[in-house]
Amino acid sequence: MTETLRRTRRGGAGRPLEEGRLYRWAVWAALNPVKVMLVWLLLLAAAVFSAGYFTSHLTGNTNSVIGSDSEKANQLIADKFPDTPSETDFVVLHSAALTAQDPAFRAVVDAAVDRYRQDSDVVTATSPYDAPDRLIAPAGRTALIPITLDGDDKKLQERAAPLGELAEQLGTDQVEVYFTGASPLAAAAVEQGNEDLSMAETIGFPAAAIVLLLAFGSLVAAAIPLVLGIVAVLGAFGALGIAAHFTSFDVFVQTAVSMVGIALGIDYTLFIVTRFREELAKAVDNGRQERARAVGRTVATAGQAVLFSGVTVVVSLAGLWLVRSAKVYSMAVGMSTAVLVMMLIAVTLLPALLGLLGGRINRLALPWARRSLAHPDPEHSVWGKAIAVVMRRPVLIAALGTVLLGALSIPVFHLRYGVDLGAGAVAESPAGKGYTVVSEAFAPGVLTPITVVVSAEGRKLNDPQLDAVARFSDQAAGNREVADVVSITRVLDAQAQGHTTAHLDAAVRTAGAALAGVVSEDADTTVITIRPRHGADTDETADLVRELRTQAEGAFAGTGLSAHVGGGPAEIVDITDESSRAMPLVIGAVLAASWVLLLIAFRSLVLPFEAIFMNLLTSGAAFGMAVLVFQEGHAAGLLGVERTGFIQVILPLFAFALVFGLSMDYQVFMLSRMREEWERTGDNRAAVQLGLTRTAKVISAAAAIMVVVFASFMFTRILEIKQMGFMLALAVLIDATIVRLLLVPSLMRLLGRGNWWLPGWLGRVLPRAGQH
Repeated sequence: MTETLRRTRRGGAGRPLEEGRLYRWAVWAALNPVKVMLVWLLLLAAAVFSAGYFTSHLTGNTNSVIGSDSEKANQLIADKFPDTPSETDFVVLHSAALTAQDPAFRAVVDAAVDRYRQDSDVVTATSPYDAPDRLIAPAGRTALIPITLDGDDKKLQERAAPLGELAEQLGTDQVEVYFTGASPLAAAAVEQGNEDLSMAETIGFPAAAIVLLLAFGSLVAAAIPLVLGIVAVLGAFGALGIAAHFTSFDVFVQTAVSMVGIALGIDYTLFIVTRFREELAKAVDNGRQERARAVGRTVATAGQAVLFSGVTVVVSLAGLWLVRSAKVYSMAVGMSTAVLVMMLIAVTLLPALLGLLGGRINRLALPWARRSLAHPDPEHSVWGKAIAVVMRRPVLIAALGTVLLGALSIPVFHLRYGVDLGAGAVAESPAGKGYTVVSEAFAPGVLTPITVVVSAEGRKLNDPQLDAVARFSDQAAGNREVADVVSITRVLDAQAQGHTTAHLDAAVRTAGAALAGVVSEDADTTVITIRPRHGADTDETADLVRELRTQAEGAFAGTGLSAHVGGGPAEIVDITDESSRAMPLVIGAVLAASWVLLLIAFRSLVLPFEAIFMNLLTSGAAFGMAVLVFQEGHAAGLLGVERTGFIQVILPLFAFALVFGLSMDYQVFMLSRMREEWERTGDNRAAVQLGLTRTAKVISAAAAIMVVVFASFMFTRILEIKQMGFMLALAVLIDATIVRLLLVPSLMRLLGRGNWWLPGWLGRVLPRAGQH
């Protein structure tokens, strides 16, 4: 009894709430709301300015892997061919009625070559009539003008629009003209991403507003999470705008930040506002000081849980740093920034707003909600009664829930990685139409060649080495998956009927500029360009890359040459292999870090294992369903998606880290409330039942909001976003229903006081978190 009274007086963290830093800060913010809001207004003004830089400097899909064979190839090209333009794009000319030899077609080609050569950003523009065997399609109705450009990714994407407009101006009634290639397609993907984001927000925000209104029963209370969710996204964009001056961000980051920022912004605000209304209902009056104390108690409890939950999400996302990919790094930074900004809002701006509103937070209440707002009674609600039933049948419900989620997880063992470069998502754009024309008229791999960089590492290529290059080139040309091979030895054989060093020296003297991208100035490095018959993101091309790497090892062994296979198709193979390598490491790191955090937070050796077990079930079931729907095609038509035959390669990494972090979000909020009750009463059953009953409604509302926000992204056209939205929506739905309302109470009921067990020696050395 004495221990129970001591717990009651001092609270769960071993000290009175009123002595905690969070409590004191929140009370001050509630008493000085204007000062806090003015600071935030200044920050938001800066964020608006900075956000524009972030959204205008996104780059297209990049799949480079740090330290990979493809990156080594790309670096060698950058080092040994410094004057070679950064990128080759294409002007595509196509006619249904004319052939490339018809005067009207030729006139459009000549005009296009002339106009592009006049553009200051174009380094070279090659007429298709200079290399008709490679630049005019076999049917004769499609021709390509290779356009070389210089600059970084940002500049190339910025120039894609005006160069594309020039192509449209050159088109006639008989000849279609498009500008396509890596940067034009990336720019189209950025534009499509912006359209997708607007559409998802158009769907998700009204749906979230309806759920909030039903959950709070008050227009004022329902508006706060929506407004702060928008503030969180804007703040994150502003912070990333500063970072964008020093690094690049993938186009997918913008959507991911919006997805996470809106969902967590609404989620965290919902938790805190719900607790504030509870604390306000206990207040003896609605005076200024009493309101401030209610805000202080709210932030010292629910606010602290939000902070810890945010740290857990960020730690989960930090596991992605084990993946050696700039794209993955940028995604981790972007999503972590969104979480950190929302954490800051939750304990600064929100307390000030609550202090300003006080009891007015229940204004504009819906008619049916007025009674529950005036006399809240969660223990006798539908949720309270349902949880009581679960607590009476713990063995049956725990077994059924575990078996069900385990069965849904089985398809994960058949997960197949793949890559979709997004050509289908931008198929209606001019760059997408040009890509489609090229894919149909030529081999689809024409626009995304494989580059094999062969180097003598500082010594001029000798005759035996040139013979090795020739053998490898001929072997590659004989591969049925290869459409075309360009190498120094094949060029020399065609022009000089030999490929000795003497032939090479003569060619460099007479046609050095023409060989600039084929052999280096000091003649120690050469690039073999291989154009596959299939697209860069196909299984056939992936197999070709692996086959070429194996052949290169054999062809150049003992010759003093090193060979690295690069280019877009090789980058896809490398990111696929890297994802497979990193996945177990990411899972292990996230599990270990989460276990330590939960151990410190709840001072229990058992609860962290329970939480990890249930979160793994959630992640496994969500992944398994994604495999069934997207990879296998089950119910794909019903859900309005297409069967892809694979899961986008880096998505399992992001999805696991984010799903695990979001699952911990509910776990932390719920266990924090249970911990409060346990330390107040010392009764496990009462702690579990009361903790769940008092959080069930808000968890269900938060989950419903997350589900509608994430599900709204399934209506987009980019595959990564579709699959991410599906996985996250399903994971949250499973977590908030089967796991939180069934598995958690049943398992914790079965374990009894063992839930809170902590060895004495560990309790003495373990740091204390949650000092309010």
